Amino acid sequence: MTDWILSRSQTPILPNHKPWELDALLTAVALEPDPEGAQLRLYYLVAHRQRPLDNVLCLALSTDGDHWDKPDLGDGTNIVMRSSGQDTGWGMFMPMRILHEPQEPRLDWRWKMAYWERPTANSAAGICLAISPDGLSWRSLHERPIITNANDAMSMVTALPGVETPLGEAGWFLYQQTWKHNASLPRQRDNLKGIHRRLSIWRGPRQFDGSWVGPVTVLEPDGEDPPDLQHYWMVPYATDGGYGGLLLCHHTQDQTMDVQRVASKDGWSWTRCDERQPLLPLGERGRFDCGMVTTKAPPCVWQGRVLLPYNGRPSCHDQAPRFADDPEVAPGIGMVELDPAVLAQ
Repeated sequence: MTDWILSRSQTPILPNHKPWELDALLTAVALEPDPEGAQLRLYYLVAHRQRPLDNVLCLALSTDGDHWDKPDLGDGTNIVMRSSGQDTGWGMFMPMRILHEPQEPRLDWRWKMAYWERPTANSAAGICLAISPDGLSWRSLHERPIITNANDAMSMVTALPGVETPLGEAGWFLYQQTWKHNASLPRQRDNLKGIHRRLSIWRGPRQFDGSWVGPVTVLEPDGEDPPDLQHYWMVPYATDGGYGGLLLCHHTQDQTMDVQRVASKDGWSWTRCDERQPLLPLGERGRFDCGMVTTKAPPCVWQGRVLLPYNGRPSCHDQAPRFADDPEVAPGIGMVELDPAVLAQ
């Protein structure tokens, strides 16, 4: 087992101090080098659990990866996208993946996003796509979601060119949490009783705006995992050998979550790494990330460093504090620096 973490933030890196952030949970969505200069862009969701229609996607900037500013984008805020204002029923407005493709020939399409939303009053809620020329002004690609079946836990990646799949050549892969029945799972605390979460793939079109085919299950717990382990979602990214993935592991019994590493040559057949030990384990008792650790972002290579933003909280998946008698600690966004060798595995 290799310890890939070179450094880890001791406290959340962003405060909730803007008026639209008060009483909200900040969660990192993406970390990207800024195309215009020597800065990093951190996209983060301001999530209001009791007022989900007030959710907004915001931007923070940094010149060192440690200290962050929230820029005024021209309207007095750092907001780059808002909820449509439509009640989603299942889930809420939630960006899950942002990709920057500077080689995209269509200038307005160089930034791409997958998110959960109900675009209009006449549509269902589901997985939606958006595009942007600059990552600051976004527009929905369709009037309706591309996928409407649950779940909102998903991510996507560009498919390697020329790689054949069981469903033919792909332009994109989208990985979504899907379910199967498992009556033996612990039922006391989980919100989905007897439902086992696993990961399925959708094959996307070459041009991004066509039809998607799926889902096909490609990754689920096996006999080498604890019997209560579930696969919540996975963040895929390109590596020298094909694809890497950050696998969010949900432990049904105690409702904690951590992040493990997986790898694949083709995006379909996945191998568990590091003897199934967490790449990003829970923080120590008393920290902001001692109950759950999740991420929506892949590792970001910037100025010779590999940085990974993550989301930590002291409570568990069922919202109960992991250590009930401890003083209250605020959740938030953390940052780790990883050994660059992690991207070559």
